[in-house]
Amino acid sequence: MLQNIKTISVEDNNIRLDRYIRRIFPDLRQSVIEKSLRKGLIKVDDCKAKSSDRVNPGQTITIKYLDYIKNTNSDRKYNEKLVNLLRDSILYKDEYILAINKPRGVIVQGGEKVKISISDLLDQIREGETFKIVHRLDRDTSGVIIFARNANVARYLIEEFKERRVKKTYLALTSGTPSKDSGTIDYPLVKKYASGQEKVVVDENSPEDATTHFSIIATLKHNVAYLKLQPITGRTHQLRAHLAHINCPILGDGKYGGRKAFVDGIANKIHLHSHSLSFKLPNNKEIIITAPLSEHIEKSIKTLQNSL
Repeated sequence: MLQNIKTISVEDNNIRLDRYIRRIFPDLRQSVIEKSLRKGLIKVDDCKAKSSDRVNPGQTITIKYLDYIKNTNSDRKYNEKLVNLLRDSILYKDEYILAINKPRGVIVQGGEKVKISISDLLDQIREGETFKIVHRLDRDTSGVIIFARNANVARYLIEEFKERRVKKTYLALTSGTPSKDSGTIDYPLVKKYASGQEKVVVDENSPEDATTHFSIIATLKHNVAYLKLQPITGRTHQLRAHLAHINCPILGDGKYGGRKAFVDGIANKIHLHSHSLSFKLPNNKEIIITAPLSEHIEKSIKTLQNSL
């Protein structure tokens, strides 16, 4: 075990712990520092601490398993191309939140098998700022996602999502057209394992109610529908499971739609986009954040329109 012990000097009085650590190890990313603090690999006076804690002269910073921390940092390499893409995708920022038009194929929060995620790069996107995740989008869903700029805002927004006060609008292309121009899909959902994979399926006995409003924007060739979706609840894979259940799976979503989800000449990518979020900021200001469609969805719409 490689261990590093530092004693705070007078010159470093009252600075944030994470900033002090970056002075010692400037190559460590914020996300790695945060994870190491949570795991207790970095302690102050042998006690667990938070990145926002202020350090004082005479305190001792102990960093255990330094090789592990450095390897974690280097394994999730700085991805300059993705950082620049995310910077260019910023939709809105103020003292409370940062909103990004998340690209398709990018994971919001990392895990054991995840090489890189937005949460790993947020401190680089906004020059060392620490952001809090308050909701998520699937890897293959594009569109609006917001991050809180401090813990108080995070708690507020998490409660807004929980109490369903955040109005969410998605856009999707589906293989199959609903029988009505608009309506509500109201089926409870449950997670189940089948054929070695976890899926969300309709189960009338499930206590997990799920409600989705839909309306048809346009009907395209190959019986493809362009839909506006408004999920009232926020269940995992809710839109994908609901649309597959009414035999209108999202284009490109083979997990829920099987072969029906694919159309010749159309990209084999999930055609689901978080178009807008409407909510109140902590200062009671109402705000609507909208994200332009992903390039592959726009291209598919044009292809299917031109072939009518």
